[in-house]
Amino acid sequence: MGFNYSKEKFIFDREWEKLREQYITEGISEEAIQELYDFDWSWFRARRNYENRVQALPEEEIDDQKAETRSVLFRKFTSLSASFDETELSGRYAWIDTISDDVLSKKLKRLSDDELELLTLLAIEGYTQREIARKMHCSQNAVSKRLIKIRRILKEK
Repeated sequence: MGFNYSKEKFIFDREWEKLREQYITEGISEEAIQELYDFDWSWFRARRNYENRVQALPEEEIDDQKAETRSVLFRKFTSLSASFDETELSGRYAWIDTISDDVLSKKLKRLSDDELELLTLLAIEGYTQREIARKMHCSQNAVSKRLIKIRRILKEK
Protein backbone atom coordinates (compact mmCIF):
# COMPACT_ATOMS: atom_id res chain seq x y z
CA MET A 1 0.00 0.00 0.00
CA GLY A 2 1.40 3.36 -1.02
CA PHE A 3 1.79 6.49 1.03
CA ASN A 4 -1.36 8.65 0.85
CA TYR A 5 0.35 12.04 0.77
CA SER A 6 -2.80 14.18 1.07
CA LYS A 7 -4.12 12.30 4.05
CA GLU A 8 -0.77 12.13 5.82
CA LYS A 9 0.00 15.82 5.12
CA PHE A 10 -3.42 16.80 6.51
CA ILE A 11 -2.72 14.81 9.70
CA PHE A 12 0.78 16.29 9.95
CA ASP A 13 -0.50 19.88 9.57
CA ARG A 14 -3.31 19.33 12.09
CA GLU A 15 -0.91 17.86 14.66
CA TRP A 16 1.54 20.69 14.10
CA GLU A 17 -1.14 23.33 14.65
CA LYS A 18 -1.77 21.81 18.10
CA LEU A 19 1.96 21.52 18.83
CA ARG A 20 2.62 25.12 17.76
CA GLU A 21 -0.09 26.36 20.14
CA GLN A 22 1.36 24.28 22.98
CA TYR A 23 4.89 25.51 22.29
CA ILE A 24 3.75 29.16 22.23
CA THR A 25 1.82 28.61 25.49
CA GLU A 26 4.98 27.17 27.06
CA GLY A 27 6.94 30.25 25.99
CA ILE A 28 9.20 28.63 23.38
CA SER A 29 10.65 31.13 20.89
CA GLU A 30 9.46 31.22 17.28
CA GLU A 31 12.96 30.30 16.08
CA ALA A 32 13.01 27.17 18.25
CA ILE A 33 9.48 26.22 17.14
CA GLN A 34 10.54 26.65 13.52
CA GLU A 35 13.56 24.39 14.07
CA LEU A 36 11.30 21.71 15.57
CA TYR A 37 8.89 22.06 12.67
CA ASP A 38 11.73 21.81 10.11
CA PHE A 39 13.01 18.66 11.77
CA ASP A 40 9.56 17.04 11.79
CA TRP A 41 8.94 18.12 8.20
CA SER A 42 12.19 16.53 7.03
CA TRP A 43 11.23 13.35 8.88
CA PHE A 44 7.80 13.40 7.19
CA ARG A 45 9.41 13.76 3.75
CA ALA A 46 11.90 10.97 4.49
CA ARG A 47 9.10 8.66 5.60
CA ARG A 48 7.08 9.50 2.48
CA ASN A 49 10.13 8.78 0.34
CA TYR A 50 10.69 5.45 2.11
CA GLU A 51 7.02 4.38 1.86
CA ASN A 52 6.88 5.21 -1.83
CA ARG A 53 9.94 3.11 -2.63
CA VAL A 54 9.50 0.07 -0.42
CA GLN A 55 7.14 -2.74 -1.34
CA ALA A 56 6.41 -6.03 0.28
CA LEU A 57 8.15 -8.97 -1.33
CA PRO A 58 5.89 -11.35 -3.22
CA GLU A 59 4.75 -14.65 -1.81
CA GLU A 60 7.14 -17.51 -2.42
CA GLU A 61 4.86 -19.58 -4.60
CA ILE A 62 5.67 -21.69 -7.59
CA ASP A 63 2.11 -22.28 -8.75
CA ASP A 64 0.25 -19.92 -11.08
CA GLN A 65 -1.09 -16.67 -9.72
CA LYS A 66 -3.83 -14.56 -11.19
CA ALA A 67 -2.59 -11.27 -12.62
CA GLU A 68 -4.53 -9.16 -10.12
CA THR A 69 -3.08 -10.99 -7.09
CA ARG A 70 0.52 -10.84 -8.27
CA SER A 71 2.97 -8.43 -6.72
CA VAL A 72 3.24 -4.99 -8.30
CA LEU A 73 6.91 -5.76 -8.90
CA PHE A 74 6.02 -8.82 -10.98
CA ARG A 75 3.41 -6.89 -12.94
CA LYS A 76 5.82 -4.03 -13.63
CA PHE A 77 8.89 -6.16 -14.37
CA THR A 78 7.75 -9.24 -16.22
CA SER A 79 11.37 -10.34 -16.56
CA LEU A 80 11.27 -11.25 -12.85
CA SER A 81 8.87 -14.08 -13.63
CA ALA A 82 9.85 -17.46 -14.87
CA SER A 83 7.59 -20.31 -15.76
CA PHE A 84 8.04 -23.85 -16.88
CA ASP A 85 5.81 -26.83 -17.40
CA GLU A 86 6.66 -29.50 -14.87
CA THR A 87 5.34 -32.19 -17.21
CA GLU A 88 8.13 -31.38 -19.66
CA LEU A 89 10.72 -32.16 -17.00
CA SER A 90 11.97 -35.71 -16.74
CA GLY A 91 13.29 -37.03 -13.46
CA ARG A 92 13.49 -35.74 -9.93
CA TYR A 93 16.46 -33.47 -10.58
CA ALA A 94 15.31 -32.08 -13.93
CA TRP A 95 15.03 -28.65 -12.29
CA ILE A 96 18.79 -28.36 -12.82
CA ASP A 97 18.19 -28.16 -16.58
CA THR A 98 16.05 -25.04 -16.06
CA ILE A 99 19.01 -23.10 -14.64
CA SER A 100 20.31 -20.66 -17.25
CA ASP A 101 23.76 -20.24 -15.68
CA ASP A 102 25.82 -22.93 -17.44
CA VAL A 103 28.63 -22.93 -14.89
CA LEU A 104 26.21 -23.40 -11.99
CA SER A 105 24.28 -26.06 -13.88
CA LYS A 106 27.47 -28.06 -14.54
CA LYS A 107 28.49 -27.83 -10.88
CA LEU A 108 25.06 -29.06 -9.79
CA LYS A 109 25.24 -32.00 -12.19
CA ARG A 110 28.53 -33.05 -10.57
CA LEU A 111 26.93 -33.34 -7.13
CA SER A 112 26.13 -36.79 -5.73
CA ASP A 113 22.55 -38.07 -5.63
CA ASP A 114 22.42 -37.50 -1.85
CA GLU A 115 23.53 -33.88 -2.28
CA LEU A 116 21.03 -33.32 -5.09
CA GLU A 117 18.27 -34.85 -2.98
CA LEU A 118 19.17 -32.53 -0.12
CA LEU A 119 19.05 -29.47 -2.40
CA THR A 120 15.79 -30.60 -3.97
CA LEU A 121 14.15 -31.08 -0.58
CA LEU A 122 15.39 -27.72 0.65
CA ALA A 123 15.14 -25.41 -2.36
CA ILE A 124 12.43 -26.97 -4.52
CA GLU A 125 10.12 -28.68 -2.03
CA GLY A 126 10.63 -26.21 0.81
CA TYR A 127 11.48 -28.56 3.66
CA THR A 128 13.30 -27.22 6.71
CA GLN A 129 16.66 -28.64 7.77
CA ARG A 130 14.99 -30.42 10.68
CA GLU A 131 12.42 -32.04 8.37
CA ILE A 132 15.13 -33.07 5.93
CA ALA A 133 17.12 -34.63 8.79
CA ARG A 134 14.10 -36.74 9.80
CA LYS A 135 13.49 -37.74 6.18
CA MET A 136 17.14 -38.68 5.57
CA HIS A 137 17.52 -40.38 8.97
CA CYS A 138 20.36 -38.16 10.20
CA SER A 139 20.87 -35.21 12.53
CA GLN A 140 20.12 -31.61 11.66
CA ASN A 141 23.79 -30.89 12.25
CA ALA A 142 24.69 -33.42 9.53
CA VAL A 143 22.29 -31.72 7.11
CA SER A 144 23.80 -28.34 7.95
CA LYS A 145 27.33 -29.64 7.34
CA ARG A 146 26.29 -31.15 4.00
CA LEU A 147 24.80 -27.80 2.97
CA ILE A 148 28.02 -26.02 3.88
CA LYS A 149 29.93 -28.52 1.74
CA ILE A 150 27.51 -28.01 -1.17
CA ARG A 151 27.82 -24.21 -0.89
CA ARG A 152 31.58 -24.52 -0.95
CA ILE A 153 31.42 -26.68 -4.09
CA LEU A 154 29.06 -24.27 -5.82
CA LYS A 155 31.18 -21.23 -4.95
CA GLU A 156 34.41 -22.77 -6.31
CA LYS A 157 35.80 -21.19 -9.43
